[in-house]
Amino acid sequence: MEITITVKDENGEAIVTRTSERKVPHIAEIESQGFRAAFHELETAVLEGRKEASDGAVSGYLEAISHLNSPQKLA
Repeated sequence: MEITITVKDENGEAIVTRTSERKVPHIAEIESQGFRAAFHELETAVLEGRKEASDGAVSGYLEAISHLNSPQKLA
């Protein structure tokens, strides 16, 4: 599974892109583990992947905008 978050500016250009990859159960694993265990593994992967991608996107965005307000950029 791959989760990608892209923050774009008003012109549609990407300011920051962060991707998180996680392993999810294959169909054969669902049959052998049972639905409940496989669903828990899937849900955990989604939540962790989303958190990693969103935290990275927010950090990258804040870093990008901090450069806009730096004294060097204003001079």
